[in-house]
Amino acid sequence: MPTPNVTTLEVARCLSILESADEPIVAAELAARLHLSGNRESQRRHIRAIIKQLRDDGSMIIATLQDGYFLTEDPQFYQDYLDGKQIDAKRILGETHRRKKMLTEVGSGQGVLFGPVVTTGIG
Repeated sequence: MPTPNVTTLEVARCLSILESADEPIVAAELAARLHLSGNRESQRRHIRAIIKQLRDDGSMIIATLQDGYFLTEDPQFYQDYLDGKQIDAKRILGETHRRKKMLTEVGSGQGVLFGPVVTTGIG
């Protein structure tokens, strides 16, 4: 999928929305307030591209799965957030590596897909 084209105006408007917000804002709300077109997934990708641009420009934007996006002015809080993302990424990569290794060691790997085998004792 191509990366969405992000305009300077969208970045500025998004930053303004986040700065004026009293609470975190979910991607769907940001997309609606920025009048982004397309389906939900393309809107989410566009918002992520805008947020990436804002972060690249130095804005300390936190994202949570439950609450959405919000700005912080606390550099330590933001650094803790970034450190947590790195730890999560390493954990996910480790789990992916572990599962891939299990698939190659266990024939078809169906046990990995469907969990541990449970025997009932019925022949």
